[in-house]
Amino acid sequence: MILALRLSQWGFTLLVGMILFINSCVSFHTMDEKAARYFEKRHTPVRIRYLDFQGKAVRYIETGLDQTNKLVVFVHGAPGSSNNFFSYLADSTLLKQARLVAIDRLGYGNSAPGQSETSIEVQAEQVRQVVQQYQADTVILLGHSYGGPIVGKCAMDFPEKLTAIVMLAPVNDPENEPIFWYAHIGRWKATRWMLPAALKVAADEKFSHAQALAAIAGGWKDIHIPVVHIHGRKDGLAPLSNITFSENNIPPKYLNLAYLENTGHLIPWTDYEIVRETLLELLGAPKSLK
Repeated sequence: MILALRLSQWGFTLLVGMILFINSCVSFHTMDEKAARYFEKRHTPVRIRYLDFQGKAVRYIETGLDQTNKLVVFVHGAPGSSNNFFSYLADSTLLKQARLVAIDRLGYGNSAPGQSETSIEVQAEQVRQVVQQYQADTVILLGHSYGGPIVGKCAMDFPEKLTAIVMLAPVNDPENEPIFWYAHIGRWKATRWMLPAALKVAADEKFSHAQALAAIAGGWKDIHIPVVHIHGRKDGLAPLSNITFSENNIPPKYLNLAYLENTGHLIPWTDYEIVRETLLELLGAPKSLK
């Protein structure tokens, strides 16, 4: 009995220590000044912009400022922020082809941080309003993880404004949305208060995600623009059932599935070249630039 009590005390102490370490060492967003310095060091002109969305100021960051006809918009997962795609926004090859925009989703980064929005439909509407700020002829949306079904919902809701969407390791299957034990840290009163705002929002999204996915499940079959779905076979966070879901629900004539045998969930970072090549192909870049 005493041993069990001591073990539980040690376990709780270790858990609290881990949370405090994360809170002090991990940043899930980049402030405007630091973001500006990032691009300045890479000699990349940048604009940091804000949009009033349902009474909230939401941030998006753009590069490729001399490009007007082609647009790529990046939508991050949970947790995350626009900084997940800064390397793409500073990529010299991509910059020659398109305006590049990374969004802070609602609740993350500098977009009403800490205020959770669990509706995929509302999240897609935020993306739509950002896209409306531009007059591009070619518009590609790229979403990673939780951002996958968001760009999928965009393809359902305003396909006339889009050329294609890219989903990297999307979690789009409402019947197979695993919740790992550590997700509860963001729900328990004893631990939630210690977490960064982004992790609290991610927890709120996680526990409502299956319901949010079910709400949009009927729309996948009506998508009629190209969809690229890239998934790693070693993904431990987005089960491979998400591949089957895309195969069963997105019209085959519009679906392009790519399997990465030795890849996990972090495709934007681990498979950067593949992601970039995919974007260049969709943008119609000359092969000599790929």
